[in-house]
Amino acid sequence: MQHDKNTKEISQIQKVAEKSEEVSNSIFEVVGKFTIKERLKKIDPIKRSGALISTVIITLLILPFVGVSSVLGFIKSDANRSDVCGKDSLYDVKNNPRINWRNLLIFMAKRFNYLLNVNNVVIPKSKKTISEIIALILDDSILEKSGKYIEGVGYVYNHCSNLHVLGFKLLVLGFWDGKSFIPIDFSLHRETRQEKNKKLKESISKKDNKLSKLKSTLEELKKKRKKNKKEVYNAKKSYDRSSCKTNKEKLDMKNRVAERIKKHICKIKEQLQKIELEKIELENEYFELKSKYSGLTRKEKKKQFKKQRNAKSHGSKRFLESSKSKMDISVKMLRRAVKHGFVPDYVLTDSWFFCKKILDVVIDLGRSIDLISMAKIGRAKYRIISDNKFRTPHEIIALYNRKNGHNSRKYKAKYIELIAEYQGIKVKIFLIKFGTYGTWRMLVTTDLQLSFTRIIEIYKIRWTIEVFFRECKQYLLLGKSQSRDFDAQIADTTLSLMRYILLSYYKRIHYGMTIGGAFRELSQNTVKENLLTDINYYFNQLLEVFAEIAGIDFITFYEGIFTDTNTILLLQKMGIKYKKNVA
Repeated sequence: MQHDKNTKEISQIQKVAEKSEEVSNSIFEVVGKFTIKERLKKIDPIKRSGALISTVIITLLILPFVGVSSVLGFIKSDANRSDVCGKDSLYDVKNNPRINWRNLLIFMAKRFNYLLNVNNVVIPKSKKTISEIIALILDDSILEKSGKYIEGVGYVYNHCSNLHVLGFKLLVLGFWDGKSFIPIDFSLHRETRQEKNKKLKESISKKDNKLSKLKSTLEELKKKRKKNKKEVYNAKKSYDRSSCKTNKEKLDMKNRVAERIKKHICKIKEQLQKIELEKIELENEYFELKSKYSGLTRKEKKKQFKKQRNAKSHGSKRFLESSKSKMDISVKMLRRAVKHGFVPDYVLTDSWFFCKKILDVVIDLGRSIDLISMAKIGRAKYRIISDNKFRTPHEIIALYNRKNGHNSRKYKAKYIELIAEYQGIKVKIFLIKFGTYGTWRMLVTTDLQLSFTRIIEIYKIRWTIEVFFRECKQYLLLGKSQSRDFDAQIADTTLSLMRYILLSYYKRIHYGMTIGGAFRELSQNTVKENLLTDINYYFNQLLEVFAEIAGIDFITFYEGIFTDTNTILLLQKMGIKYKKNVA
């Protein structure tokens, strides 16, 4: 008999794990352990008709585990044979701006910690082994898209290929508990061509100002040189007439001045040449960005999907977030994570995130939280505490490489270790060169007690987020959504991250298994369970056909069969389930 459309559910998802200590090799039982169904019941009232939101979200969550990569694929596949929900129901939930996907992801992360008893023992971080270190990790990755009409999509810069690609920048904050990495927050960002062009214009105008100043200085030096030549000529003439000591000293002095002016002119000319080359590079980049191949045209932007949202809705807030600075959102994410109980020993970032804003927020969070970050070896100056002078990393390497250089046999590296001040904040800097021909790198930390070996071991934890990006894209459909609605992009990204948390949990309780191995095992078990469900479904359909042919009421016929003890035992051996009440 047909169930009511509002209460229809997938029988496998209803299944909750038994009270045994060991978790079954099934994604549905892992979902049961996370009590997602109970949590989602709170948002069911948002949708007034059709399939329940909780049912739809769990259906979307398990798609890759049943060998399906899209909503359309699910609708056409055998996984939807029981007609749990239609295509419209699935898309309606993904496009709903009222669903708080961020809270759902944080709930999953908190449930992961609860199930594995993370953070139960408090140990001073100086006494912790590397496997006991807790960290928050910030990083971003590119989600490439193929549709120019996706809401808010644009060309973003790929640092690996040095090209602009169509898509979004995905900013993720993850939590490392010493054994597993799980994502706890994210945001999608776009880079507008106008902002980039504006910055390039400003940079070009700065170069023009520098060039004009240098040219005026060069003109003044040339005038001085002309004047100096006359003075040298007169001094030489005086010395030729009378080669006394006074005339000789005067001639030598004028020659020294001439040499200084000459060196200064050469230096100015070198600077002019260098700045002119830099200006040409900036102009080339500017004209490249202005061309139609580097960004969306006005016509393309006009055709992009647009949607009216309530200003107070979660979807509206997430869309506005996409235009904000990644650094500002990173600060909010860190504060939100600590507020929800994800208190780390260290915050780990790469060189892009190192700035005063991040340093300030880490210090402001307190609770003995420290920052370890890679930093750019550029023009930024650090005040070295030992000599109280401001120096760039290049100047530090030139000055301290021989005096303060150390060697690490373990990592085959040479390093300089100094206490310094950056923007008024006391930090410890490590300038490191791996191997004989390696380039210098820089690590900065607010933990002044860290040794070289320990900071390297802790910083290596940051690579877990790179592994996370690769595995999510490879197995869990991260970035595969081509929906034009930005709310759907947020929904699909959240679902991918939730799947990763489920797999991380499964990996933890099955020691030695990789995320890819966990995915394959769970997918295989899901297929087996679906097969049994299909057998059960077709058996019930067959009974209905028999009852119809025999002209017997189906309910009476169905209940009559299952009152026989031998029949029940036989069906149980076959793995077929039955319901006493059919309605």
